[in-house]
Amino acid sequence: MNKSIWQTDNEGQQEPLTDEAVAKAEEILQVKLPESYIDILREQNGGYLLYDAYPTSVPTSWADDHIHVDHLKGIGEGGILETGYLIEEWGLPKHIVLISGDGHTWIALDYRKTSENPPVILIEDDGETIIELAPDFLVFLEGLCQWEEE
Repeated sequence: MNKSIWQTDNEGQQEPLTDEAVAKAEEILQVKLPESYIDILREQNGGYLLYDAYPTSVPTSWADDHIHVDHLKGIGEGGILETGYLIEEWGLPKHIVLISGDGHTWIALDYRKTSENPPVILIEDDGETIIELAPDFLVFLEGLCQWEEE
């Protein structure tokens, strides 16, 4: 991806990403994070997105044809390391890593059937509805766009 996905004046970003932080996160979460996710976090460790929508082939609680993706969680306090707590708090499926969301709608890396290069899923209605958005994080990243309302 040649374009930066990050807003220039960005709140919500973590400290710059280190190899140690990646290794610690993978150990805590018991997963292998996608290289494309780590690469984008090396540019900026989480925060608000310039490209803040992702097209869908099915209606969601957000719209008939896309979802809103305003931020990506980084690695650190308040980032993906909160996944375990949030899974328990919201009754979400196990073996996922939450990369965006705020309560009733989540975007996650889905490790339920794989240990590497997981698909990206949308979870709505407290886990009742799960939609695969992309077969992997790189496809998800390349699909992010700025949505133009008609």
